[in-house]
Amino acid sequence: MFAVEALLKIVEQGFWKHKNSYLRDGWNWIDFIVAVLGLVELFLSTLFASLPSLGPVRMLRAFRPLKSINSIPSMRRLILTLLTSLPALANVVLFLLFVFILFGILGVHTFAGVTYFRCRLTPQPVGGKWAMDPA
Repeated sequence: MFAVEALLKIVEQGFWKHKNSYLRDGWNWIDFIVAVLGLVELFLSTLFASLPSLGPVRMLRAFRPLKSINSIPSMRRLILTLLTSLPALANVVLFLLFVFILFGILGVHTFAGVTYFRCRLTPQPVGGKWAMDPA
């Protein structure tokens, strides 16, 4: 169905050459990729039906919900808002990365080796098994 819809839009609007053609809209790129991936999956599943390793090809079905972005205008607006806010969030991500690295280094230096003998009574296994603390 996705491929038929894409084909009808391409026939109506043109593929890419005209000003208002199908591939001039970024949202139609998503629709086109989903349709092509669906056709590739169908082709490979019929051609290589005896092969059990079609799992990665079937994972491409996860892209089908992306079609709903183009059909629901409010969701399209929401996604556009999120995409335009990503560059402004880059500074926040860098700052949080710095804080996580700082506390990670602090934690490694503070707790390094503290739990090494916590549950064991001996530094090496005795008779192939660790002697465990009963508490």
